[in-house]
Amino acid sequence: MACVIERAGRAGTRYVGIYRTANGKYKSAGTYDSHERAYEVAEDEERHARGFLEETSPSGKATMTISEFCEQRFLRYHAVSSGTRQGYGYVAKNHILPYIGHLRISEVSRETVRATRKVLSAMRQMAFDEGYRNNNPVRSIRLKHAPTKPVLVAGHDQWRRLEEALAYPPARLYARLNVTTWARRCEMIGFDFDFGQQMLNVTRSTVYINAQYHPSGKAGWFTKPHPKNGDWRRFAISKQMGQAVQEHIEAYGLGPDDLLFPHWMFAYVRSSPVVASDNECLPALVSKAGIVYEHGTKGARYSMNCHCTKCKAYAADYQRQWRHQQRARAGESGKANIWRRDGTEFLMAEVWSRFWNAARDAAGLPEGFTPYNARHTGISWAIDKGVDLQKVRQRAGHGSLEVTSRYAAILDERDTSLADALEEIFEVPV
Repeated sequence: MACVIERAGRAGTRYVGIYRTANGKYKSAGTYDSHERAYEVAEDEERHARGFLEETSPSGKATMTISEFCEQRFLRYHAVSSGTRQGYGYVAKNHILPYIGHLRISEVSRETVRATRKVLSAMRQMAFDEGYRNNNPVRSIRLKHAPTKPVLVAGHDQWRRLEEALAYPPARLYARLNVTTWARRCEMIGFDFDFGQQMLNVTRSTVYINAQYHPSGKAGWFTKPHPKNGDWRRFAISKQMGQAVQEHIEAYGLGPDDLLFPHWMFAYVRSSPVVASDNECLPALVSKAGIVYEHGTKGARYSMNCHCTKCKAYAADYQRQWRHQQRARAGESGKANIWRRDGTEFLMAEVWSRFWNAARDAAGLPEGFTPYNARHTGISWAIDKGVDLQKVRQRAGHGSLEVTSRYAAILDERDTSLADALEEIFEVPV
């Protein structure tokens, strides 16, 4: 028979639920703030024990903390993708568990959350007013909101200069696809083309998952069978773009299962080889120990850190040979592996940024013009041409027309009709 024992302490009276197991022994079902709650859990625990059930007991559920539930249940069995689970894990670790992880998850009610938010909001408002902090992270508070950053959009001439600065053909095609399809970087990793009908299918996206959340138990890329917003998209591409993609596939011998832009295609690109000039007469290098190193040798390049033409040519050739040896040891031959076997085969963001940043500077675009702005640029061009917003929304994969309509405001910023009308006031009549 379940019962309750009262215990008086410094924090007040607490109640311990007691139940009898199947073998007749009495055990504790946990300590609670009220007599009713302690008796309720003790009764449930006794029925659970007599039923010889193996799942988590009622007392275990009642006393489980937020940290325990998050680690044992939520991050393991919550039905979401690996990328979302990884994001939940980061938020819980940094913003939830350090503060309320010790609380019992069964005792955090809606009223508790609402009351806590209300008091914390008022407290932070007072701290802001008295100068203890310079912001209040809770919404709907009397604060001066920071101005939103302007969305950078390239003009047609600027984009043309940017593409011209991307001298490497795969990089130029990657940028053109980005600005015309408006695909996100995670979606551009895997495209499905129907060249017969000039159609492009955006059906999946790829994210990098660490070992803790990756299904394989090893850190690497994980391809989800849907785009970022969850909806598949299918739309037409131009005949010229389809032809360019086909020529790209033929030029690099890509198969049906290969990536359109694998990592090796960008990471190991070589411009024209560095030629060591025999006419460059430089004195030999002498170390502090008296060792003499001739230019174009390993010692001159790496021990003396020389960057002359001969030493750079030696370093380039040395690195190429080293990579070839590494691939040979791994059982590979020729170019780097193009099959989707591990995370290194996908185009990394930092690799593409090297190409992008150099072209951006050559085109005279601001430093804040990131690769993602190619998507903004393409959408703004379409709206400027008068394309229906619903068609733009479907191609871009926006969740609502409200998001798409924001790009119209970008074009309004560039509209000079009002400025020209005001300037006419100062014109002297003839």
